[in-house]
Amino acid sequence: MPGKGLSSYNGAPSGDLYLNVNVLPHPIYARDGNDLYTEKSIKFTQAALGGSIDVSTLDGTVKRLKISPGTQNNTKIRMKGYGVPGFKGSAKGDLYVKINIDVPRKLSDRQAKLIQQLADEGI
Repeated sequence: MPGKGLSSYNGAPSGDLYLNVNVLPHPIYARDGNDLYTEKSIKFTQAALGGSIDVSTLDGTVKRLKISPGTQNNTKIRMKGYGVPGFKGSAKGDLYVKINIDVPRKLSDRQAKLIQQLADEGI
């Protein structure tokens, strides 16, 4: 900022003021321009059958996001207009939700039997 620094001695003009701004990473969102990225984990059954999940937005509201049947791991779903507000008239960004599918580490005997039946059916 020209002329906004310290005053100099003997009546000379003030110096310039330089600002260093560091933006800390957000615990939930990653930012790319006006777009935000976040991750949500869903159960295997939700991925296979579909359903819905709740996603927190930057303004603190919670929106319901539809999960289509057959959703694959690492799928990115776009929530248009839920990113960072634009600067000086530019468009508001989008929120992208990366879907991670939780695969159970331990199964009961019944669960293992049911999954084996699915495998026998070709799934």
